[in-house]
Amino acid sequence: MLFLYSRKKNHFVELDSCKVLLYDIIRVIQLTDYYDNRTLAFASTENINEYFRLYILNIIGNSESTYRHYRQGLQTISKYMKEMGLVKGSIYELGSIEQLDFAWKMLNTNEAFVSLDSRGHHMYSAGYRHYHKFAAGERFNSISPKEIVKMDVPVVCEEPVIMEYKIWKRSGILRNQTIEYAGYQCEIDHTHETFIAGSTNRPYMEVHHIIPLQYQDKFKHSLDVYANLISLCPICHRKIHLGLRGDRRNMVDELYEKRKTRFINCGLIIGKEEFEDIILK
Repeated sequence: MLFLYSRKKNHFVELDSCKVLLYDIIRVIQLTDYYDNRTLAFASTENINEYFRLYILNIIGNSESTYRHYRQGLQTISKYMKEMGLVKGSIYELGSIEQLDFAWKMLNTNEAFVSLDSRGHHMYSAGYRHYHKFAAGERFNSISPKEIVKMDVPVVCEEPVIMEYKIWKRSGILRNQTIEYAGYQCEIDHTHETFIAGSTNRPYMEVHHIIPLQYQDKFKHSLDVYANLISLCPICHRKIHLGLRGDRRNMVDELYEKRKTRFINCGLIIGKEEFEDIILK
């Protein structure tokens, strides 16, 4: 689904349901790509709100009045973010640093908010900066055992959130066969060892789709095929998703060279540059 931000409407609108002039568009964003399943996280707003207060009071050492000052700023920020369609209710919903950074960047394209922040001597920016430091875990590595217990308080349990995802079907049979074919070894490095899985009594391995299933729309033929499946140890599986870009590129290039002919056999036509762009995105 494509969304765009309209300067005229001052919030995000669904592309299929609106007609806007070119100069009204700030940026077109494919939200399903930006907020993919790895980063999408909705924070428990009651928890985050209360923990931010305790962080300011007990970890930073500021006063209750200072916290109220920051909270007031965040309430105003939340109001503008809600009007722009960036949150449903408050900034506390944003459950990752990536989401926070993105929402803040978009908020600062709002001339009304920028003007208000300037007139208020950047009090709203100050509130956001302190909240961002809290969300990023600043000073958490120096919290003592005596201090961390000050963060332990009962928090109201919120209602569960019902979410919808579009998930492409994948075969459990092909998954098992891929691991069997690899001899329960990591296909990046056969020497990598892992623990023995209780379900199989064999080394635990995970199956990775080399071209991620989220890009199935770009291909006429299925991505859930032997040529696109690889057996990986848990470390390599996390590394190819979350490792340093240079390390990931080395893994990706190696896999492409090994599988490019098999990709073609399966109707998956993709050049090396496009392959890298998709996976390293």
